[in-house]
Amino acid sequence: MRNVAAEFRWRERVEAYDRHLDRLYEATWLEERRRAAEADAKILGAAIGKLAQRLGTLRADDLSPGDFIRLMDVAMRHRRVLFGDPTETIAITGQGGNPLAAQIAEFARMPEDQRRAELADLAAAVNRRLRAVDGSDDDADGEDAEEDQDVEDQDVEE
Repeated sequence: MRNVAAEFRWRERVEAYDRHLDRLYEATWLEERRRAAEADAKILGAAIGKLAQRLGTLRADDLSPGDFIRLMDVAMRHRRVLFGDPTETIAITGQGGNPLAAQIAEFARMPEDQRRAELADLAAAVNRRLRAVDGSDDDADGEDAEEDQDVEDQDVEE
């Protein structure tokens, strides 16, 4: 079955068809989002226009300043979303700042043989995942895995 699949490139053909379906799906939803954004922009524009008109005649009895500020904040937040502006900022921090920088600094402090061992483990994990994805990990004999490990060890030594 593998030989037939390889001969007719079934995996590549299925992946190409899946990509084609994904593009069609994305195009459909892109158009839907565009139409919804246009409708939302009209509604939002009208709401902000009404708020702007109301500024001059705002009476404290009708709407508190806090209510007005909240209403304006909601309207402006929706406007930023509509136009694709970021609405929030996410900062990734860890002990000592950036977690990636901390991991790199920790790696740099390791002795060279420990760094090589860490890299070999990482390469082996990546190769295992690649074999699992392409289906080559279900071979009955374990020879391929041993050959891959030998190649990984050579790559790390170089």
